[in-house]
Amino acid sequence: MTAVEQAPEALRRTRRAVFGASFGFFVDMFDVYLPTVALVPAMNYFTPDSMPDGPRAILSALIFVATLLGRPVGSVVFGWFADRIGRRRVTLFSVTGCAVCTALIAVLPGYATLGITSTVLLLVLRLVDGVFMGGEYTGATPLAMEASPQGKRGWYGGMVGAGSAFANCAIAGVTLVVLQFAHEGGPGSAYSTWGWRIPFAVGAVFCVVFLVYYARSVEESETWRSAPKAKNPLREIVLGRSRRDFAQVFVLMTGVWFASAIASGLLPSALHKEGHISSTEVTGALVIAQGVHALFFPFMGLLSERIGRRTFIAWNGVGVGVLCAGAFAALALGRWNGFGAILLISFVVRAAGGSVFSVMPSYLCERFPPATRGSGFGLGYSTPLLITSFYAYYQDWLGHLISEDYTSVVLLVLGGALISCGALIGPETRHIDLASDGTADEPAGALDGVPASRA
Repeated sequence: MTAVEQAPEALRRTRRAVFGASFGFFVDMFDVYLPTVALVPAMNYFTPDSMPDGPRAILSALIFVATLLGRPVGSVVFGWFADRIGRRRVTLFSVTGCAVCTALIAVLPGYATLGITSTVLLLVLRLVDGVFMGGEYTGATPLAMEASPQGKRGWYGGMVGAGSAFANCAIAGVTLVVLQFAHEGGPGSAYSTWGWRIPFAVGAVFCVVFLVYYARSVEESETWRSAPKAKNPLREIVLGRSRRDFAQVFVLMTGVWFASAIASGLLPSALHKEGHISSTEVTGALVIAQGVHALFFPFMGLLSERIGRRTFIAWNGVGVGVLCAGAFAALALGRWNGFGAILLISFVVRAAGGSVFSVMPSYLCERFPPATRGSGFGLGYSTPLLITSFYAYYQDWLGHLISEDYTSVVLLVLGGALISCGALIGPETRHIDLASDGTADEPAGALDGVPASRA
């Protein structure tokens, strides 16, 4: 078969792998942020009526934190398997685990039935769910990027990242629809009793649909098949020749996750605090802002192909520290009235705080060689969560020094600084051949447009 005849089939494999990874990110992020949107109006179902708002808010954050803490564990376990037994098999197994955990949460009884046990079960299931979530992207994303041609990885990486952005939109959309017929209120309200279960059931269904598609349509990575296998991928990443790359990625992703925790995790509750608009209007604003933002992801990935990943990420850090932090400061002032104002500020927060995810799929895969790419991507992407997951407790500490309403602003400025610094101390990566056995190791000040060297 000639190269010309092979091209259409190669393109089909690329598109299937990229769509699969995008769908996987969608499923992953849909599960991750379900509590921050779908459970916020129903937390009284899992807590006693006598619990004050402060402790209830901290418990709500802990449910989210439990998921995030599970992801590094999943990355360690599944990243190793992704490098040793294959990207595809790990993806299928991990998403199966996500489906089971999410379905079990959808049928959990509440505090009135089991007391504090219901809350403990919710926390445990979210932790285990996070472990499985940590496995999804260690397989699917490297597979998709290895199937993408050099020069177009930015575009395809943006499409993969768009899955996470559409997930935020989908959560808000599903919750918005449910609120129309299951109204929120006290512990006995329709939404608190059964309405919140619907988004979780939908999340489980998304997992099943993904599994069917991925099993039927996506083939194992040819790059992984032909690459030498590392005896201990984790050791190579943490202590071996990739340790400097991992350290740089760790700094960068610490900033990314601080920004994401605030821009995605706290935005719904921050909008609810305004008190000027209903939960339905808040959710509607999130649907529109996040949906429009997601459409730009492939184009932002394409921009990184033009100006360089390093430059794009560094400027995004500035956006987080200035625009996103400024938007939360404006919310703290409490002078935003009406749906239009909330829609505008929601879009600014999402665009400034979440756009970096359009480049992460391609950039992180470019930082590690084939033999350790699954472990490198997973560890680099998730281990910073061991620091950033406790953002609510950092805010509680900061609340003793400054007004509680402005603690999110401080964390966003810190996140933006870490993103920019993390990008600038690393190399430009867009010219790297993903099939090459090595890691990018060019000086941080290397000229843009010059191919990165390999160690």
